[in-house]
Amino acid sequence: MAQLARMVALAAAALAAISLAGCASSNTGSAGSSTPAPTASSTSSIHPGSLVGVWTLGQKVDAPEQPFVAFVQDNTWLASDGCNRVRGTWNVDADGTLTTTSGPQTMMACDGAQIPLAVTEGTHVSVNGDYLTITSAHGAAETQLVRSTDSTVGPSGRPIGYWTETRTSTSPFLSISTDGTYSGSDGCNRLAGSWTSNADDSITFSQGISTLMACEGVDTWLSGAASGTVRSGVMTIQGADGTMLGQLTAL
Repeated sequence: MAQLARMVALAAAALAAISLAGCASSNTGSAGSSTPAPTASSTSSIHPGSLVGVWTLGQKVDAPEQPFVAFVQDNTWLASDGCNRVRGTWNVDADGTLTTTSGPQTMMACDGAQIPLAVTEGTHVSVNGDYLTITSAHGAAETQLVRSTDSTVGPSGRPIGYWTETRTSTSPFLSISTDGTYSGSDGCNRLAGSWTSNADDSITFSQGISTLMACEGVDTWLSGAASGTVRSGVMTIQGADGTMLGQLTAL
C-alpha cells in the first residue's frame, strides 16, 4: 500500500509539472509573438483637415525654390517641383482615397523633385503626425513628405504659374516662371520680359519683347502692365501710374 501511495503521489506531481510547463509555454508564446504596430494608412481614417498645410521633402534641394505641395482648406492645391508650379483641386475620402484635378504648368528643366506629378497621379494618402505619404495608382510608387514650418517654403505670395483673364483662346494671360521671366499675350500680341518681387508681395514687370500687331476689337490692357499684386488667387495688374488695368486668375 505504501508503494502504491508513493506511485500515485509521483504521478500527480508529474501531471502538475506538465500542466505548469504547458501554461508557461503558452504564456511565453503570447508575450514573445510581436505584431507590428498598425500603420495610419491601414487602420485609421483620415480627416480632410489633416491634409491641409504645406508639405515638402525631408532635405533641401538645389533648385530655384524648395519643392512642395500646399493643400488649402478650399480644396485647391498648389505644388512645385522646384522650378515649375502646378495647381488644381483635391478631395479625400475617409479611407484616404485621393482625387485631384490639375491645370497647365511651365516646362522648365529642373533638378528638383516631381511632387506635382505625385499629386496628380496620387490615388491614396495617409497622414501620420507630421508625415504624409502619397501613393500612386496600384501602389506603384510612394512619395514621403514632411509638414513644413519654414515660411520660405510654399506659395509665399509668389505668382509662379499661369494667370488668365478668362478661359478662352483669345484671353490675356501670363506664364510666370521661377527664373524671373514671364511670357504671355495681351489677347493680340505676344509678351515677354522679366519680373522681380517686392517687399509688399507685389511684383514689378520689366517688359522685354512684344509683337506689334493691330487687332481690331481687342482690349490690349495687359500690354501696359507695370506691376501685379496677388490676393486669394487673383492678380491685380496696375499700370506705371498706379491705375488698375485688370485682373488675372490663377489656373
